[in-house]
Amino acid sequence: MRPRLDGLDVLRGAAVGAVLLGHSWPGIFQGAGIIGVIAFFVLSGYLITNVLLRDVERHRKIRYGRFYAHRAFRLVPALISLLGVYAVVELATDVLGDRSKGIVGYTVLAGLGYLKDLPLPFDVSMAIGPLWTLAVEEQFYLIWPALLVLALRRNRQGRLIVWSAAVALSLMTASVLAMEIMAPQLHSLVYALPTTWGLGLILGSALRLYRVRVFGWFAGRRLRLAALLGSSALLVALAFFPKANETPAFFFIGGPLAMAAAAVLVALAASRTRAMPTWTRPLQLLGTVSYAAYLWNYLVILWLNGGSTADLPPLVAVSAIVVTLVIAVISWHTVERLGRIARHRFDQRYPDQRPAAGVVPPPGPRQEVSAD
Repeated sequence: MRPRLDGLDVLRGAAVGAVLLGHSWPGIFQGAGIIGVIAFFVLSGYLITNVLLRDVERHRKIRYGRFYAHRAFRLVPALISLLGVYAVVELATDVLGDRSKGIVGYTVLAGLGYLKDLPLPFDVSMAIGPLWTLAVEEQFYLIWPALLVLALRRNRQGRLIVWSAAVALSLMTASVLAMEIMAPQLHSLVYALPTTWGLGLILGSALRLYRVRVFGWFAGRRLRLAALLGSSALLVALAFFPKANETPAFFFIGGPLAMAAAAVLVALAASRTRAMPTWTRPLQLLGTVSYAAYLWNYLVILWLNGGSTADLPPLVAVSAIVVTLVIAVISWHTVERLGRIARHRFDQRYPDQRPAAGVVPPPGPRQEVSAD
């Protein structure tokens, strides 16, 4: 068994909470949604790189089939559930008008294919708007393992991080400048491109590669407290950043600052050796069901508010959060549980056998962090 670090679940809960606030009160929390997403990107980069390094330490290679199978068991059941319910409801009732537009099939295709972050030759429903973040992560997972193995074989991890960050920043800069000069109205397209926020995934990966050194920076209690309060305050302030999804100042300044603050929080959570305080329990529980909550919240808002996400009445906003949490809990105990069972049976059929000798021992139990 790979125990979950409760500090990381608290961070997950805070991140998805920010997304819920951004979706429910977009006029107030204009930057909250992307702040939550950035935290997820940094955390995902850390955890996925942890999984890949554990494979290398045990087997001297990355077993790609096993890695992608585990990702599918974790992510696909809840995604299929979302898209299946969406398709049935829209085909039966046409609440959002997607049946009339003839885009239900294209929407399901874009969602299952993790394509929502890319320019597409066909229209898709705004109901799957938040799936762009999942697409960014999955595309990162297709590229990063091979690059990481190559860097490890040549002991060039630092060079990998530097060059990856430089490429991501260059592409982001080029796309944002092109948007500003030629087509400002395309800010939503640039906002969702895989290169725009990919630096967060790279930063999380760098944190895992150099975690021993980074954890040492936060060894003192007072320093840890100052880092926690400072990073949290910065993220809270950025959650109110006006028009964060279309302002170049946020792309170039707010985003990188949020990534750095999120990286500090991930380092503090991952290096913590004591249990989290009991008052953080609600955030831990929210973090446990954060995946389904993120998937469903936007669609629930659209269905409850007649296809619009703007000017939500308070009752609709609160009701959408409640309904989202109920669905997330049901998802965790049903379709996501089926994924966990399938993964367990897969692992039983293909046991994780290590080479007999000559392999670096795996990390200690406190660092055997689940990527869920």
